[in-house]
Amino acid sequence: MLPLPLLLAPLFVEHTAYLGAQPCGPGATTGCYTNYLQLADLDGDGALDVLIPNAEGYFEQDGGGEPLVWLRNDGGFTFTDRSADLGGGFSGWLRQVAIGDVDGDGSLDVYAPSAWGDADALFINDGAGHFTDEAASRLGGFHAHAGAARFADVDGDGDLDLIVAEWGQPDPTAGGWSIDLFLNDGTGHFTLADSQLPTVPAGSPGTPVDVDDADVDGDIDLDLLIDLHDHSPKLWLNDGSGHFTDATTQLDAVQSGLHYNPVFCDVDGDGALDLFVDNAGDGSTNEELQMNDGTGHFTDESAARLDAAGDFGSDDNGVACLDVDGDGHFDAAVASLSGNERVLANDGTGHFTLVAGAFTAESDSTLWLDFGDLNGDGRLDAVTGQGESGNFLNRLYVGTNGLAADTRPPQFRAIEPVAAMQNGSPVRIRFAVEDESTSDVGPRLSDAHVAYTLAGGAAQSAKATFMGGDLFRAVIPGQAPGATITWHVCATDLAGNQACSTDATYSVVCATCNTTPGGGKHGCSCELGEDSGSLYGSLLVAAAIAFARRRRRT
Repeated sequence: MLPLPLLLAPLFVEHTAYLGAQPCGPGATTGCYTNYLQLADLDGDGALDVLIPNAEGYFEQDGGGEPLVWLRNDGGFTFTDRSADLGGGFSGWLRQVAIGDVDGDGSLDVYAPSAWGDADALFINDGAGHFTDEAASRLGGFHAHAGAARFADVDGDGDLDLIVAEWGQPDPTAGGWSIDLFLNDGTGHFTLADSQLPTVPAGSPGTPVDVDDADVDGDIDLDLLIDLHDHSPKLWLNDGSGHFTDATTQLDAVQSGLHYNPVFCDVDGDGALDLFVDNAGDGSTNEELQMNDGTGHFTDESAARLDAAGDFGSDDNGVACLDVDGDGHFDAAVASLSGNERVLANDGTGHFTLVAGAFTAESDSTLWLDFGDLNGDGRLDAVTGQGESGNFLNRLYVGTNGLAADTRPPQFRAIEPVAAMQNGSPVRIRFAVEDESTSDVGPRLSDAHVAYTLAGGAAQSAKATFMGGDLFRAVIPGQAPGATITWHVCATDLAGNQACSTDATYSVVCATCNTTPGGGKHGCSCELGEDSGSLYGSLLVAAAIAFARRRRRT
C-alpha cells in the first residue's frame, strides 16, 4: 500500500519524446487536437500500440481534417508511424473510434465515424496490421454525426455489434441527439436495429460525447451508459437479446459540471460495477462516485468516499481505474484540463485519498488518457490526448519503480452459472474479468478460455471472445445425454499472470420424448441444438447475481 497522502517520487514521469514527431505541427512542440485515444495491439505482435483520432475543434468543425494516427510499438518505447496502413492514410473529423474484432478472425478492426456527416470508415485488419476501408460494403455507406462509438456484443451471439452516439446537427450543443445500433451478422456486416433501443424524443437536450458498455445489473450482459456532456447520463438496460429499456431513474443525477469520460469499475470488491463521473461533483468533490447496489441502482457517495484534497478546483475531463500499488483494488486516475493528472488511492473499501505528485507536473489540457504497459517491464505507462488549449502535444508518461510491478493474476468479477442442460445443446458461458486497468477495449489479456472435461475424458478448451465492458464469452460444444461436464474459466494477462476459477459441473439431460400413436412412451431422443440465450432465462440471472455476491478480492 502506498504511504498516503505523501509520495516521495512520482509514479508517472513524462517522456513525450518517445512518441516521436507528432503530426499537425509538425514537430516536437505541436500536435493535433486529440479528443480521444486508445492503447491496443493492432498488428498482433503482443505490444500495445497507440491509436489517436483527431479533429480540430470540439463542438465545431474548425479548419481542415486531421489524421487518424497509428503509432506502432516496436518495443523499448520505440514507435513507428504506421498511419499510412489505415486504408492508405485517413484524415477527417474524428471524435472517437471503436476498436474490436468484427469479423472473427482474431485481429482488431477499427471503426472511424465522422463527427460531421462525412462518410464513415470501417478499417478491416488483414491480421498483420494492414487495414482496408470496407465501410461501403459492411455498413452501407453510413454517414454519422458521431460524438462517440463502441463495439459490444449486445445480443450475446458471439460477435461485436456497433453503437454510435449521434449528436444533433448542425449544432451539436442544441440538442436532438440519438443512438444508432447496428447488429453484426457474424461476418462483420452490419444491419441497423434502432427499434431495439428506447425512443429518444425529438430535440432532447444534451450532447453525447461518450458511450460505455457494462454489466451494471449483474445479469452478465452489456448495458449502456450514454454520457451527455452537459446533462445527466442516460442508463439503458439490456434484456440479454440486445433490446434495451430506459433505466435512467436508477442513476443519481450528476450534481454539476461538464463531463466527458465516465468509467465503471468495482471499487469496493462486492462484484458490482460502480460509476465514476468526471467533473460532476457537488462542490465538495470534483468527481462523482456512484455506488452500485448490485442490481444497477446507484447512489452518489462522493462526499463520504472521495478526498476533497484531490480536486484542486480543477476542470477535469475523465477518470480511469487502475491498480497502482498491486493490492488488487482499483485506484483512480483523473485527466485534468486545467491542472496536473492525479491519482486517488483506494483503501480497499472504496474510499479514496490523494496520492500527491503522482504525475510529474505538466502545463497542458488533457482531454483523454489511457494506461497500459508499453515497454514490457510489468508496470503501467500512460498516454494522454491534448486539445482545446496549449500546443496540443500528446504526452507519454513512463511508469516508475514507485508503481507495483504486475504480479497479480486477473480477477473474476462474476461467472455465469450453468444449470442442467437439455437436449445436448451447446453451453454458453460468460464471465467478467478485472485486471490492472480499465480501457474501452477491455481488460488487457493475452488469453481467456473455458477448460472442460467429460467424465473419464481428456481436458479440452473453448476459446473465449471479448464481448465488451469486462465480459468474455465461450461455448462448450453440445454433449450426449447423460454426460457430466466439469469446467472452469481461465484468463492470462499481458504480464503472463494466469488465474483459473474453481471447478463447476453440469449434466446433460434428455427432455424430448417421442410417443407412439397410441400414446405410449417410445423412449427419448435428443438433438444437438443451436446456442441459445433462451436456455438460461431469469433463473440464471438470479443465480449469477448470487454468485457475484460471494466473490471478494484476495
